[in-house]
Amino acid sequence: MKNVLVIYFSQTGQGKKAIDAALKPILQSNDCKVEYALIKPKQTYPYPWSYSQFFDAFPETVNGVPCELEPSVINSKLNYDLIIVGYQPWFLNICIPIHSYLQTEEAKKIFLNKPVITIINCRNMWLGAQESMKKNLLQLNAKLVGNIVFADHSSNLVSLVTVLAFVLKGVKENFLGIFPKYGINDEDIERGEKYGNSIKQCLEANNYADLQKTLNNQGAVVVKGNLLLMEGRGRALFPLYAKFISSKGRSGSKERLFRVKIFGIVLPTAILILSPIITILSRLIPILARKKFSKAISYYCQNDLKEG
Repeated sequence: MKNVLVIYFSQTGQGKKAIDAALKPILQSNDCKVEYALIKPKQTYPYPWSYSQFFDAFPETVNGVPCELEPSVINSKLNYDLIIVGYQPWFLNICIPIHSYLQTEEAKKIFLNKPVITIINCRNMWLGAQESMKKNLLQLNAKLVGNIVFADHSSNLVSLVTVLAFVLKGVKENFLGIFPKYGINDEDIERGEKYGNSIKQCLEANNYADLQKTLNNQGAVVVKGNLLLMEGRGRALFPLYAKFISSKGRSGSKERLFRVKIFGIVLPTAILILSPIITILSRLIPILARKKFSKAISYYCQNDLKEG
């Protein structure tokens, strides 16, 4: 019997849907026992969010400040054969609840020397969050053996509108009567069973050496050049904005509300302005710096952490 632990956070159920899709063959197997553990913050994050609440979570997300969590339901004495971490990126970083759990003493025990597969559901930008995940798992002495990304396929500007409608208004479909449905599409869910079959084979053989290559061939990870460049700019600037806001007070404090509101205007505006420019650059750079660009894309399609 193989024991699989699924650690995840989901506000709307979309993350759970992605995990279930990717693990379907394992869930249906009589030779596998799957245990789900939903990470719950003591102070629940709202859904839908208010505009101020949403952007007020930015500094702590970027700075990796943990929140208090409800007691875990995980059986820390059980020797799990595989750990699945399902999470969403928030502001190019790991969402606070999952990042908080990875910093606990319990996580140090559970993850020690264990193979880990991450299942990400997101708007479209996940590279920075996964880099942070690699660092956290390395600190926990765990081995990242696979990554699967479920992302919205809409253009960057369209998905910006639909994700804000989703998290701020709770509207997932037909926002304003013109925007497409936000989130994971049905084809991606159907493809999830392929991922599960590949994971199950590796789980049974206790050998994950070729798993990521197989998953990539099945479409589990796609790195888009324009988003790679966009994220690079964001990851360079976000710590500065986070410091700008957090220097005025802690999360929820009135003292920093004005700066939060400023950032809530600056970020969408910057994306609106930069997206067309970055898209053009993403088509030119592969021509002007083909090897460097290809190397960057290849790096994000695998699970090792670069030095430095």
